[in-house]
Amino acid sequence: MKKILLILIFTLLTLNKVYAASATGAATEYEVTMRKVELCSDAACATSIVVGERDMKADIAAADAGATVANFAPTTGIPSGTYTHIRITISRAIQITGSVVISGSSSCFTDGGTDNVADNLLVTTATSASSTAMYLVNDDKYKVGTGDTSAENITIQYSSPTYATSMSVSGDDAIMIYKLTDPYTRLLKAPVIKVAFNTENAVGCEDTTADVMWIEEPYVSITVQ
Repeated sequence: MKKILLILIFTLLTLNKVYAASATGAATEYEVTMRKVELCSDAACATSIVVGERDMKADIAAADAGATVANFAPTTGIPSGTYTHIRITISRAIQITGSVVISGSSSCFTDGGTDNVADNLLVTTATSASSTAMYLVNDDKYKVGTGDTSAENITIQYSSPTYATSMSVSGDDAIMIYKLTDPYTRLLKAPVIKVAFNTENAVGCEDTTADVMWIEEPYVSITVQ
């Protein structure tokens, strides 16, 4: 049986840091809300079919996350054809518990606060990690220490994702298009989807004047066979 290995990164942001006191760390909780998955026959997803569309929460840091996400929708309804890309829609709101060690004496922790919104990064003084409602912020520049848009110290942009061919945020949604490692041709048998995740570097922090945190991309691999 032919295997099509699809390596994806939820390239949620490209971060350019002016200040050097920053690092990434692990998330022990990374609960996303999946909303829509589409298979596409072209890079722009001008021709697509909906694999599934519903709100489904999945903690991709959990041991059984792969099985949960793979069951987002049945694959029996996928029509015959060849597909080259996949488009994924998720909520910009992500529930995260995580921490970052920047140096031997400096660490950042998600704090359970509510200040991480569309135009503000998470500012935290916590000494241990707690579950926090984080948000994929707008494509903009942010200030160290306060995480707001009053200075241009930290740039977050979506125009040049590393692994996705395109990404955008609009309203409450984030939409990513990925190129399949190999085109997938649907024949008679419905495909089986296997998913694996890694959230070891799924949160970031900058601590020049105060701890400011943001969402980083988790590793995601999907095998369709």
